[in-house]
Amino acid sequence: MTDEAPTAGAMSDATEPSPAGGEAIVLDETIHQPTRLRIMTLLVSVPEPDRLAYGFIQRTLELTGGNLTIHLRKLEAAGLLAITKEFEGAKPRTWVQATATGRQAFNTYLSNLERALGVRLHAPARHNRQASKP
Repeated sequence: MTDEAPTAGAMSDATEPSPAGGEAIVLDETIHQPTRLRIMTLLVSVPEPDRLAYGFIQRTLELTGGNLTIHLRKLEAAGLLAITKEFEGAKPRTWVQATATGRQAFNTYLSNLERALGVRLHAPARHNRQASKP
């Protein structure tokens, strides 16, 4: 699986079984990638319109600067977060916050994940294997 993120709202080709009579469950690959999921989880955990400092995100998630920047750019390109650069005196400061679109996409992602887990947990067990004979 690559780290490339599709555009905002793009969904994975992989789908979970659909609930009886329902649509197939798909997970947004932009958010589903583990590092980006951690970033979005952290960002949506603060009330809107609060924002987090780049350094705080980097320390909290224990990411290198380069790795964090790459993932932030992908999330920003998808419209899921906004990056603001300001100066406090002579010191540059980078702020990151989830956009309204990002918060909605994250909530949709969680709903779809819960549905996928529910389908999997409630699906009848498949016993297609036969016991091996000695």
